[in-house]
Amino acid sequence: MTRRDCLQFVSAAAITAAAASAAGDASDRERRMKWWHEARFGMFVHWGLYSVLGRHEWVMENEGIPVAEYETLAKRFHPKPNFARDWARLAKQAGQKYMVMTTKHHEGFCNFDTKLTDYCAPKQGPGRDLVKEYVEAARAEGLRVGFYYSLMDWHHPDGARCANDEDARRRFVDYIHGQIRELLTNYGKIDVLWYDVAWPLDARGWESEKMNEMVFKRRPSSASKPPTARGNPA
Repeated sequence: MTRRDCLQFVSAAAITAAAASAAGDASDRERRMKWWHEARFGMFVHWGLYSVLGRHEWVMENEGIPVAEYETLAKRFHPKPNFARDWARLAKQAGQKYMVMTTKHHEGFCNFDTKLTDYCAPKQGPGRDLVKEYVEAARAEGLRVGFYYSLMDWHHPDGARCANDEDARRRFVDYIHGQIRELLTNYGKIDVLWYDVAWPLDARGWESEKMNEMVFKRRPSSASKPPTARGNPA
């Protein structure tokens, strides 16, 4: 099994149990998931700096591109105006009921406005909040709104170090929790929160119960979490 296969296997499974606990009892979960099971058809958008290269979202890892070299793509990332409107209209025309878009992929670049790093769309090439544009476009078409967020981060200096360094783990977990808090605070009602790749920490290391309690406290009736990309229903 390759490293990538291993990461895909463990994905967000480590936090699934904690999410289920925070979600409440089975009847509450059934209520929250009802729209998801009925929707059946939606658009999932993987999007980040790798689009500048025109290759897979794992290109940084697969091709061994150093952080210092890869991060220069941030200045070259210039999405066209109204990109999200085109996507949302296409989704609506196709009969889709929801959209999920990347807020941060494994590369660590944030498509949203965050106070926790300058490695984000408003402070780099795009010069604007791409997640905000997506949210507004989806809602304009009457679509449910979802966020994909990678816990694993190849760019953050503590992203791998946190596995063996408690000070690094504390910094990195605070960073991740802080960004999730921003996403659940700054964009109104969010229907889907889709975590991905728990490596290199386990549920305890991520403080998953605390993280998901925060999520449901901020969006108790809207943060319904569907099956993860490589996990089980929460």
